[in-house]
Amino acid sequence: MKNLLLTIFSCFIFTLLGAQEHIISGKVKGISNGEVLLGYYYGNKQYVKDTVESKNESFEFKSEDKFDEGMYFILLPDQQYFQLIIDKTMSFHIESNITNLIADMKIKKSNENESFYEYQKYTLKKGLEASEIKEDLKIFAEDSVKQKNTLKKLADINEQVKEFKSDFIEKNSGTFFAKLLKAMDPIVIPESPVGRNGLVDERFPFNYFKNHYWDHFDLTDDRMIRTPIFHEKMEKYLNEYTLQAPDSIKKTLDILIEKVRPSSELFKYVINWATHHYESSKIMGQDAVFVHLVFTYFITQQTPWIDEVKLTNIIDKAMRISPNLIGTVAPFLDIPDEKGVNQSLHDIDAEFTALFFYDPDCGHCKTETPKVKEIVANYADKGVKVYAVCTEFDEEMWQEFIVNQGVESWTNVIDIENKSNFRGKYNIMGTPRLFVLDANKKIIAKQIDSIALNEILENEFKKLNLNKQ
Repeated sequence: MKNLLLTIFSCFIFTLLGAQEHIISGKVKGISNGEVLLGYYYGNKQYVKDTVESKNESFEFKSEDKFDEGMYFILLPDQQYFQLIIDKTMSFHIESNITNLIADMKIKKSNENESFYEYQKYTLKKGLEASEIKEDLKIFAEDSVKQKNTLKKLADINEQVKEFKSDFIEKNSGTFFAKLLKAMDPIVIPESPVGRNGLVDERFPFNYFKNHYWDHFDLTDDRMIRTPIFHEKMEKYLNEYTLQAPDSIKKTLDILIEKVRPSSELFKYVINWATHHYESSKIMGQDAVFVHLVFTYFITQQTPWIDEVKLTNIIDKAMRISPNLIGTVAPFLDIPDEKGVNQSLHDIDAEFTALFFYDPDCGHCKTETPKVKEIVANYADKGVKVYAVCTEFDEEMWQEFIVNQGVESWTNVIDIENKSNFRGKYNIMGTPRLFVLDANKKIIAKQIDSIALNEILENEFKKLNLNKQ
């Protein structure tokens, strides 16, 4: 019995010792009593970690659980804020003054934040110096000696900041903030090489920049997702430095995902963000990127954080979209017309085919149909035809619609017995839905309106005329 009590008592003491409380306390002279918010960055968003009340210019955040390491910010009752870094040292003290938060900042018991504010104070000081010099520039005549001297002072300050940053990163190489500074270093592009033909490779600067884009960024560090810099850099990589064609985007994404794979947090974030972004993209054809992500990473069970129901829904949507992506041959349709004769979509002999899905009782369809009719009529002599599919099963209403809209010249079909599975093949979740197919029945546009139909046909015929010349 005595040994049992000793064991229980020892376990109790061990539990007490192991339950360490993490405390971030602060005192900011001049702040009002009120709510103080501790927030953190995640991707391109900011979230609230905790809120406390300030009393007598002081506040204190407590947590029995460890904070996730990364960059945080504290929003004061006066709506001023300052940033801090939480690393393995999760208990420290902050002191400052509301009138000069950064310059008066003092950190106790956190080497990481001491170096963080050492850098901020220096750049703040140099920034103020530069602002004063820029004011002087406004009164000096252009190309005057005074203007040139002032510009040299500005250049000297920029060089001083650059040297300070370089020395700071070297001196504080073990800190997270130094890693963040390094991540923001520009890519230095070497001189473009001369090819065997004696010409300078004009594509070299862009290709070098793209290939070395992440050189200074530690994509294996989970903490990078809890900073304000990763998401912005990722978006520029995908949107500004990648050709906005589905195949190019897919290739760039795959490269990035492989680079972040060692970091579970970045790997999860990139896949989640990209999947949602390209699934909901309004740019025609980018749904192919969504399908690629699902087939490459979701179906292959590389996304264990996704629950089974959501995973099933994502895969189901990709499966519905995949047969009708831009550039693929349109799924086969063979549906009866008003005489009961089956009409095959692929048997239509046309330079371009407008594949039009509509509900005869749909108000938008009634508005859009005459517009499609007018545009197609303008191109009828050039070989544009319509394959129009009624999505409902009321044959009488369908025939009235054809007569009322004056579209008897179209190939009008209705699948009363629902044998063709046109909804599944073309992901018809609403009406109207309009696709454009080329002479080989390859999809060149999808889910567009009549305005886009006119623009696409105009552009396609221009291409054909150029090819004939």
